[in-house]
Amino acid sequence: MGEPNPDADAIEAADLKYVMRPWTHPKGEPVIIAKAKGCVVTDVHGKDYLDLTAGYFVNNAGHCHPKIAEAAARQVHEVLQVSGKHGSVPMVRLAEKLITLAPKTVHKAFFSTGGSEANEFALKMARQFKKKADIAYLENGYHGLTLGSLEVTASEKYRESAGKPLGTDNYAIPTAYCYRCKWGPNTTCKTECLDSLGAKLDARPNTAAIIAEIVQAVGGLAPPQKWWDRVDRERKQRGILLIADEIQTGLGRTGKMFAVEHYGLEPDIMTGGKGLCGGVGSLGLSAASDEISKAFFGGTTPTNGGNAVSCAGGLAMLEVILEEKLIENCAKMGRYFTEAAWALKDPWIGDVRFTGLLGGIELVRQRESKDVLGKAEMSAVKDALHDAGMLITISGLHGNVLRLQPPLSITSAQIDQFLAALRKVLNSVRGAG
Repeated sequence: MGEPNPDADAIEAADLKYVMRPWTHPKGEPVIIAKAKGCVVTDVHGKDYLDLTAGYFVNNAGHCHPKIAEAAARQVHEVLQVSGKHGSVPMVRLAEKLITLAPKTVHKAFFSTGGSEANEFALKMARQFKKKADIAYLENGYHGLTLGSLEVTASEKYRESAGKPLGTDNYAIPTAYCYRCKWGPNTTCKTECLDSLGAKLDARPNTAAIIAEIVQAVGGLAPPQKWWDRVDRERKQRGILLIADEIQTGLGRTGKMFAVEHYGLEPDIMTGGKGLCGGVGSLGLSAASDEISKAFFGGTTPTNGGNAVSCAGGLAMLEVILEEKLIENCAKMGRYFTEAAWALKDPWIGDVRFTGLLGGIELVRQRESKDVLGKAEMSAVKDALHDAGMLITISGLHGNVLRLQPPLSITSAQIDQFLAALRKVLNSVRGAG
């Protein structure tokens, strides 16, 4: 336990009175966090939590890494922010570093202030270059909550938040949910879910691009290699661009610097965000080939795009990830998480899916039938884990996946701590039912 803040109750009361939170939250949330270090955060009452969300998928190198904090503090005394029409040393250096690490098909970086904005600019780039309006996105895909990015986000619940009918320029194409494949087990997969893809693309000749998370963060869905090979072949045959959304999957999260590396994909446009700033402020990235970059006209620059302090934090974050071999740790801990979760032998654990440390545990009422665990039970599991000091989120197409994306620095001992709590919670909730 940490030290409680003497004003803890007043701070929570002020949060309730003055802070707008336009979403529902489970029991015990919001947590007002006073301190954070590594994989642990401490609330204003002094209670410690193991953060399995990495600050909502931002702090890949862990909370408040000293090297990131020091880099940001130094930059505060040099340059804070300049117009996007000019630049700063950290912005130029971060662009250089990212393009060096990125797939060879992207050559230039454009910075904005967050993931939804980065995807909006990517859509603009694709449409301007191809002179076509339509964009295809994957079923179950998530690309942001601003109006433009909502149009390539699959969830009807999110789409309804627009408050107006969305446009018809964008359309969904199949995704790979192998655990629930209606054509049979993975071992017999012939990518039947893609049999309609060619006809869908041919019916929309005005398609500029396909936008996709290469591994879907909602539910942790990782297609087999043959699936992405077929999608890539179909879109190339029709001259359709590939926009790889690496906002959650990038920067080591999947056990590679970028998720496209798992499949050998070469995107025309790639986006980034979330942890790109190292947790300092906020950054979005829209990177593209030289050819697409030349055709791109933004209209104006985002006022705080490429913020110098955020870029300094992002540069330090990349150095930490590489120097401390966090990508290697991520791959190793993803394998450990998978094996240790299966070792619980809990009847409610239907599937365990990790690509690096992106993924989660799908809970079912019966493993044989794969019946989805109900909303009441999922809420009870979430609430009990929260009481046990575990910060997680619930995700997945059916709302039955424990979404687990901790900092890449997590240890096997911390994973064991979470799984010990999960074992108790699942037994308790099942017994109460």
